[in-house]
Amino acid sequence: MNADPAAQAGDRRTPPRSVALPPTADSPRSARRFVQETLRGRLDEDTLDSALLLVTELVTNVVVHAGTVATVDVAEEHGSVRVAVGDRHPVRIGVGRRETAVRRPQPTDPDEDIESLESLEGLEGFETIGGGTAGIDGLREDGRGLALVDALASSWGTEHVAGGKTVWFRLESRRREDPRRSAALDDVHSAPSITHDPVPPQPTPSGPPPGPLGASPVGDLLMTTAGAGAGTTTVTARAPTAMSTRMPRLLARDTARALTAEGEVSELLAQLLDAVPAAGGRVQRPSQDGVRTETVATLGRTGPSADARVFALDPTQDSLGELLLWPYRAADDRPAGVPGVPGEPGEPGEPGEPGAGHEPGNGAHHDGVHHAEFDRDPFDIERIQLVSRWMALALGGGDMRRAEERRIGMLSFLAEASDLLAGSLDLTHSLTLLARLPVPRLAQWCAVYLNRDDAGPKLQAVGHAEESETAALNEAAVDPDGALMAAVRAARGDQVQTVTAFGGPALVVVLQARRRVLGVLALGRSAGHTFLADEIDLLADLARRASFAVDNARLYSRQVELAGTLQAGLRPPALPRIPGMDLGSAYGAAQSAGLDVGGDFFDLISGPTGWTVAIGDVCGKGAEAATVTGVARAVLRLLTGRGADLEELLVELNRALRDTATSHPNGQGRFCTLAAASLLPSETDGARLRLHLAGHPQPVVLHKDGTASLVGRTGTLLGVLDDGETSFPGLDLHLHAGESLVLYTDGVVEARRGRELFGDQRLVDAVAGCAGLSAQGVADRVLTAAERFAGGNLRDDVAILVTRVAD
Repeated sequence: MNADPAAQAGDRRTPPRSVALPPTADSPRSARRFVQETLRGRLDEDTLDSALLLVTELVTNVVVHAGTVATVDVAEEHGSVRVAVGDRHPVRIGVGRRETAVRRPQPTDPDEDIESLESLEGLEGFETIGGGTAGIDGLREDGRGLALVDALASSWGTEHVAGGKTVWFRLESRRREDPRRSAALDDVHSAPSITHDPVPPQPTPSGPPPGPLGASPVGDLLMTTAGAGAGTTTVTARAPTAMSTRMPRLLARDTARALTAEGEVSELLAQLLDAVPAAGGRVQRPSQDGVRTETVATLGRTGPSADARVFALDPTQDSLGELLLWPYRAADDRPAGVPGVPGEPGEPGEPGEPGAGHEPGNGAHHDGVHHAEFDRDPFDIERIQLVSRWMALALGGGDMRRAEERRIGMLSFLAEASDLLAGSLDLTHSLTLLARLPVPRLAQWCAVYLNRDDAGPKLQAVGHAEESETAALNEAAVDPDGALMAAVRAARGDQVQTVTAFGGPALVVVLQARRRVLGVLALGRSAGHTFLADEIDLLADLARRASFAVDNARLYSRQVELAGTLQAGLRPPALPRIPGMDLGSAYGAAQSAGLDVGGDFFDLISGPTGWTVAIGDVCGKGAEAATVTGVARAVLRLLTGRGADLEELLVELNRALRDTATSHPNGQGRFCTLAAASLLPSETDGARLRLHLAGHPQPVVLHKDGTASLVGRTGTLLGVLDDGETSFPGLDLHLHAGESLVLYTDGVVEARRGRELFGDQRLVDAVAGCAGLSAQGVADRVLTAAERFAGGNLRDDVAILVTRVAD
C-alpha cells in the first residue's frame, strides 16, 4: 500500500492530534483512551468501536514486535476520520528481522511481572521477529492486524520513512456532523502533540472542572509546561468523570464478523478496562487437554493470579474460563484518563468535590441512584458479570463453530483418505500411502507393519514430517529391543494402545479385516503433544478403513500373480530354435484385463514329420477361457507328437472342444479359432508350409520385395459344429529367404479408435513397412502399430507370431 493520497494532496481539513506512547503494556489502553476522547461524539458508536479495535491491535503490534515508541495520529477529514499508528523501527513491513535485535518492553514498575508485558496477545500484522510466513507480495500475514484493517477500514495504507513506518486507515462516519462539535475540535486540533509519560503529572487544582455529560472532552485536557527541555510541551489528560466513561457494548455485526471468538473477547476486555478501575485483565480457560490453562486475551499490566479478582465467564460451565482483573495498588498508580473509584480520595465523585454528581456523604453514584457496593468494592460487579456473559457467549459460539469445523474436517479427511486408499490395488503403493496420509496433519510420524505367515510383523512403510528424520525412524521402528517394536508385537484386538516411542506419545492400532489380523499401524508425535480423544477415534476409524483397503490390495496382488502365472502358461517360456528359420513373438494384454486370463495363445510343436506352428484365440476370458485354452494346447501337442496330419488334428480338436461344451454345467461352451502351419521339407531354397485356418483371421506374408498380402482359406470354428459339418481347407505356401509369415489374433485388426477399427488394410501396410527387419522386429512393429492406433487402450488381448526364412 502507498501513502494516503488525501494527505499528499493536502485535503486534510484539520491538523492531526497526536500522542506518543512508550513500549509498555499500558500503551494500548492509553491509545484507546486517546482515540476515545478525541472521537467520541464525532463518530457513531459502531464506527468508534472499529477505530478503537484497530488502534488497539496496531499499537499492541508496535509494543510487542517493534519495541519502540508508538505514535497515534487522529485527523478529521471530509466525512471521515484518518488514524495513523507508527513505530520507530527501521525495518520495512514484509521484511524479516532474523538479524535485528528488538528491545522487548520493560516494566515501568520494579514489582511488575515482565511476563505480563510479553503476554500481550494482539495482532501480528507487522513482520514477525525471526521471520514468518510470507504472504502476498511478501507481506507478512502471521497475525490479524492488517487483515482487520483491510476488513473494517474504508481505505488504508502504509508509509515508510528513514526512521520508521506508519499504518494509516480511514473510517467513514455514519453520523451527521455537528457544526458546534466541529468548531470545538478545530480549536483543540491546533494544540501541540501529546506525550504520555509512564507516570504522568497530576492535574493542577486550578484546572477547569469537568464538563456535563455529552460535552466535548476538550474541557478535560489540562496543558502544563514540563521541564523536559526547551520547546517541549506535555499535554496531560484529566481523568474523565464517571459520566464520560464509555460503557462496554456488544460489537456491531460487521465488526464481529471480522473477528474470531478470541478477538471478540479481546475487544470486550478492552472495553471493560476502559470502564473499570483495573490495571489490567486477562481471560483464560482450560486447554483442550485439560492439563494446562490457555490465555484467550490479555491487556494492561497483569500480575500473579492471587492478586487478581476472578469472575467466572459462565458459572454453569467452567470450561468456558474466567476473567481476571488486577486492581490498581494505589490511586497514584493509575495513568491519567483511567476512571477512578467512587469515594476514593482525589477522584471524581469524592464527597464534597464540586461537580461530583452526588451530595457529600450520601453514598449515591453519579446517576442519582444509591449503590452501596461502590462504597465497598471498586468494581461494578453487575457490569463485569454482564460483560463476562458476553465473553462466554462469544467463546461458546466460537467453540461450537470450531467443533463443527473440526468435525467436518475429520469427516473430509476420512472421505479423502478412503478414496485414495480404495483407488489403489497395488499393495506396496497402498502401504506407502497409508504411512503418508496422517503426516503431518494428525501425527509427526507413522509406521506400517504387516504380519508374515512364518514370522512376526515386518516394517513395510514409514512416513515422517521431517525427511531428515526418516532414517532414524526406520532404525527405531525395527529395533527389536525398542518400545515401539515391543508394543507392535503385543498389539491385540481392536483397542488403541498408547505408548511412548521415538521421543513422544505414540498410538498403536491393529489392522484387522475380515476377522484376520493383517498388521499394525503406529503413529506418534513429538514430546508434549498428546492425542486428544476425538483424534484417537479418528485414527482408529482410519485404521479400520485402511485395513480393508490393504486386505483388498493384498488379495488383488495374489490374484494378479496367479493370473500372470496362468497367462504365461498359455505361451511357451521361450521360442525354440528351428534350423533355417527366424522366430519372433509379441503379446499385449488388454488394458481392462485385470485379473482375467486371456484366451489368446500360440505354440511351436515338434513332431515326427517336422515342426507345427499354431496360434489361436478362445472366446471370452477368465477360468472358462483358460480351460478351453488348456484343452486346445494339450490336444495339439498330443496329436502332433503322434505325427497326425494337420487336417485330422483339427477334426479331433473340434470333437474335444465340442465334448467340453456338452459337459459344461450351463451347457454353454467356448468356441475357438486357430491358424496352424506345418513346416514341410523343401528341396529348394526357402521353406514350404501347409496352412490351415479354423475360423481364424488370414495371416500376412511379407515378401522379399517389401510387399505384403493376406493368405489362407477360411475354415469353420472349432467346438461348434459336428464332424460332418466342419471344413478345414489347406493352402501350400513357399517362402523364400527373407520372407515372413505373420500370424496374429483378432485383437490386432479389432483395435479401436472411436468407432474406427485398425482393420486388415492397416495391418498389411504395417507389415509392408517391416521389410528387412528380423522376425522379432516385425512382431514388435505390428504390436506397436495396433497400440498406437488404439491410443494405448487395447480392448482385447493381442498375440503375434512371426516365422521368417533366414537369409
